[in-house]
Amino acid sequence: LAACTSAKESGAKNAVNSYYVALEEGDLDEAGNYLSDTSIGSFDQLKEVEDEMDSMLEQYNVSDATKKLFSDGVKTLVKYCIKSHKITGTQKVSDTEYKVTAETSVLNSDDITNAISSIDSNSFLTDISSQVMDKYTNEGEAAATEFMMSQMATWLTTNFGDALKNLQPSTQTVTATVDLKDNNWLITNLSEQN
Repeated sequence: LAACTSAKESGAKNAVNSYYVALEEGDLDEAGNYLSDTSIGSFDQLKEVEDEMDSMLEQYNVSDATKKLFSDGVKTLVKYCIKSHKITGTQKVSDTEYKVTAETSVLNSDDITNAISSIDSNSFLTDISSQVMDKYTNEGEAAATEFMMSQMATWLTTNFGDALKNLQPSTQTVTATVDLKDNNWLITNLSEQN
């Protein structure tokens, strides 16, 4: 019986640990695998941005190389936001539910917003517009779009990264409710403790 309980506790802790490891690696899709519903993740807004970006890239029909630039950029930015975590406790609620507490080192969302809002995107658009027009004139719309999107991916990664990399993370204590669903431990709630 004790072995069964500890296996269940380990499963619940592993789900929370794996969620944070995926975030620390910038992998929003992998992190979502540990959530019962992706809207409960504290970084669901980042996932929405990533999904909107993927949709835009599909609409513009850009190359896989340009898609990868954007994807790698998102991973880099998520890594800046989630620095580290440590599981600090577990509490059994029932055979199929645990509360797992973790100390996380993350950037404050207000700090992120302030840092990003100070980026001057107008200068990028001004600088690149003549180059895009040259591409369009000499090589056509597809080449111009590809050039613009690849330049945008690089610019976003560099400028957002520069804005985020010097921000100081804060320690937050998070309690994850983890439930056994269809033989998988999934996080059903995340709450920050004050």
